[in-house]
Amino acid sequence: MRTYYLFMIKPEYYTLYKNDPSVLYQTLYNLYHLKKSNFSYGISLFQSLCQIFSVKLLKNYIQSKYKYDIVGKKMNLHFPFEKVQVQINYSCVIIKSNVNFPEILKVFYIYDKKIFVCDFENKDYFWLSKQIQKIK
Repeated sequence: MRTYYLFMIKPEYYTLYKNDPSVLYQTLYNLYHLKKSNFSYGISLFQSLCQIFSVKLLKNYIQSKYKYDIVGKKMNLHFPFEKVQVQINYSCVIIKSNVNFPEILKVFYIYDKKIFVCDFENKDYFWLSKQIQKIK
């Protein structure tokens, strides 16, 4: 299973990092591993880089398009050949999947073109829009 963290990046930082996202990844990686003592600094940094997701809009859209079960704050989506779990937060979206590029990512591409995807366990990252273009 892979765990993807989706962040909606503010336009000015998207422009700055769209061709070289390694610094953005390293910043988000450091935020992910931040100690509680530096939490207020982390929130400030996060708010300068990222926009919030519309949780209600995304949940309603996904629930109207796909079969699902809800377990706590997570939605288990039913796809024929994929196991996908989605947790939509204001700060980020967390997707757990048994495939490298789950179908649900296309929904987030439609939602916003400036989404940055990180898999911190595998040290992998990409702009969602660039991955979608590769697939087309």
